[in-house]
Amino acid sequence: MSLETWEEDLPALAEGISEVLVEECDPRSVHTFFDGGNDLDKALWARAAELGFLGIGLSEEFGGLGFGARGLDVLYRTLGRAMAPGAFVPTLAAAQWLEQVGPEDLNASLLPEVVAGERTFAVPFALDGEGVALNDGRLGGTTPLMLTSRDATTAVLSVKREGAAAFALVDLAGVGFVANDIWDHTRLVGRYTLDNAEPLAVIDDVDGTAAATLRSNVALGIAGDCVGGARAIADQTIEYLKQREQFGRLLASMQALKHRCAELMRAVLEGEQALDQGVEATALGNPAAHMWASLAKALAAEKFFFVADDCLQLHGGVGFTWEFDAHIFLKRALLNRELSGNNAFHRDLAARHLAEADLAGVSTAELTT
Repeated sequence: MSLETWEEDLPALAEGISEVLVEECDPRSVHTFFDGGNDLDKALWARAAELGFLGIGLSEEFGGLGFGARGLDVLYRTLGRAMAPGAFVPTLAAAQWLEQVGPEDLNASLLPEVVAGERTFAVPFALDGEGVALNDGRLGGTTPLMLTSRDATTAVLSVKREGAAAFALVDLAGVGFVANDIWDHTRLVGRYTLDNAEPLAVIDDVDGTAAATLRSNVALGIAGDCVGGARAIADQTIEYLKQREQFGRLLASMQALKHRCAELMRAVLEGEQALDQGVEATALGNPAAHMWASLAKALAAEKFFFVADDCLQLHGGVGFTWEFDAHIFLKRALLNRELSGNNAFHRDLAARHLAEADLAGVSTAELTT
């Protein structure tokens, strides 16, 4: 797809997704979902499938729209702005990973089901080396912590097969699950208990490429969620300061608060720029794409926490009340710091990629076409 096509279609796509989320995922609905009062996650998933959003990154041969990493980034950022719950990051990151590393026959079977909204994935909370033993073609025991959803159909698990690294896709029908009690109620994490489960497929990962690709895909999804959330709560807070008065003066007119708002927007832009680099490196197949994805995740998550935390304070006492959005953004920022590996882990990983590139004589300073 040409650059001109990207420039024409992506803004329209972003606008279309935003319009749907304004209708389907308003703050009141999110707050109600946060308290367990509706099925917003399922409603959003069904709507996304109906409109074709779930195939945004996948190739047209699997029923997708063919927008790749750039299209996924548009979706992730927009979902982050709306605080949208659901299976989007684990499922779409795993589906993109399957297209990149999976065998053609497996992809032809599973990926159209993702586009149709019929298959959802659970992925490791952090690919930190912990896995499940694959013995005689069967899996048993408790999985590592997983990022999942209420209706996840398939788990992507890191496994060891005869001492070699691999990934197994496991059907979750009838599999026991214990959720972890976490502060961000828009997400679901927990562990599955496998009882002699036979994988749907096993993908070998002798050189670590599959693990690096899955980690980068999830990292970019979380980073997109972070920059979307950071911009949304920053904009919302600045509008609040323009309307709220104290001692007869608008809060937005106070010099000290103006400086804090400027710092908020600087942090938002830094996160967005880091993510732009990571997405473009991935879209172009740059050799340093994994490094840029890790840096984007670390910086975007760090800036999101800074923005969300300060916005809570700038709202004053009401920022701590349940009726305002600030606390939901902050809780999401806290969880995003840990998803796909914490920020220190990703910076260490990026440093390792940089060292490897240096030893190989590969430049990571600029994107290559």
